Amino acid sequence: MIRLLVAIILTLMLSNLAWADDLYSVKLPECTAAMERRTLEPNMLIVRSQCPLSLQSLSKLLDSGFQKLSSDQRLSIHGIYLGRLMDYPEWSHDLARVAAKSPTWNAKRGRPSKAGESDNKRVRLLLNGPAYPLHLQSLFANYQLKACVGYVEKVLVFKAKDIWPDKTAFPKGVSVNAKLPVDAQVWLNLQPLSTPCTDQ
Repeated sequence: MIRLLVAIILTLMLSNLAWADDLYSVKLPECTAAMERRTLEPNMLIVRSQCPLSLQSLSKLLDSGFQKLSSDQRLSIHGIYLGRLMDYPEWSHDLARVAAKSPTWNAKRGRPSKAGESDNKRVRLLLNGPAYPLHLQSLFANYQLKACVGYVEKVLVFKAKDIWPDKTAFPKGVSVNAKLPVDAQVWLNLQPLSTPCTDQ
């Protein structure tokens, strides 16, 4: 029975590796991170990192992978799974900061102001709008692309005092008890530079 169980586990591990056709690793200041492309989803990239990354490091990782994948500055990639937003602390904190000032987010209740609107939708709209990093805009523009946050799920909401435990970094005008979105799983959709991100 134990041998069978070990054989099944090894088969599953090897089959997972088989789906990752391309793995592009880049040494970054924080740690070595990678971009993965799988056989089953050849037009999708997955960012893999064992540590939190700055937006500058994320841009470097993406650009390195794009250069290996592109021909004549054209990419055959249509989407990127970034993982959790908290893996990019600058972006995570920017989202919370923007939500704290936005009339579309109710910081007392820790949810969208509009009745019936999902956390996922509101966070996606905030990430596509004022919380979108300039680092990423300029990177994708080099490839004549716009990367829109196409899908968000599993939004996490924390109190402001837990997001910024260091009082010197605490944003002015934000209540310590404000309940703000700070994390979610994020997918980017790549589209032509001239196409606006949809509000749907």
